[in-house]
Amino acid sequence: MVQSLLYELIQRKILLGKLKNAFIVKYTCQMPAYMREVRVEYEGATLMNTEFKEQITRISNMTFMGVVYRDYDNQCLHQMVEIELAKGVQISEIDEIPYLKVHQHLHMQLVGGKEIHCVIIRNTHETIHIGSGVNGAYVVSGSKVGRTGSLLILRGSPDGITSIVNGFKKWNPRCKISVVMPVEENAGLSGTDLTDKQLEVFNLAWEMGFYEKDSRIKTGEVADAMGIARVTVSGHLRHIEEKMAIILARKLGIY
Repeated sequence: MVQSLLYELIQRKILLGKLKNAFIVKYTCQMPAYMREVRVEYEGATLMNTEFKEQITRISNMTFMGVVYRDYDNQCLHQMVEIELAKGVQISEIDEIPYLKVHQHLHMQLVGGKEIHCVIIRNTHETIHIGSGVNGAYVVSGSKVGRTGSLLILRGSPDGITSIVNGFKKWNPRCKISVVMPVEENAGLSGTDLTDKQLEVFNLAWEMGFYEKDSRIKTGEVADAMGIARVTVSGHLRHIEEKMAIILARKLGIY
């Protein structure tokens, strides 16, 4: 019994790793060499007046990680997402949302004392068709929807992004559009020599809200979540911050 459960856990971790790597390769390869980033935001009150009310009353926050595949025959997307359930809600209750069904539950982890479930969902909401025929622009990981509102992160060519933005405006015009400075592909982290462990620490610290304004998350909490020493976490984050400072200094022409 124990061996069977251990085998299943290992297989799920392997699957999760493969899926994450596939998303990184897919979106890195398909992004144009020179792209822009645009963010589309809806307030929570706006979403409560749409069919998303069914979702955000059960799911406090759902973060998009990538598309597993698009099922054209059944007009749906299989997406990998991270979910924080509302208080008292069970994972099985997601299937009560008209347009969402849990395809596979991959794992659960505690992040900042909250249960975060990584699942593959089957999504049939009408917004999944926005931009489906657009090349060179994509919704990227980190996009999210929850009780406080939604954030859609788009990257790609200006024409492609404009097409997707217009699609969301047509769905619901009560949104905020912000344009991020265009960036060159791979311009950010190239030459930083960051290790996988350093990036893993940063990723968890970010997810726990360590870098949010007025955050009360301490390095010790990040260390406890990872099962490593606090001084190790502090060292990794300090190293990353030094590298980012050098990148900024280069862009400003002072390094």
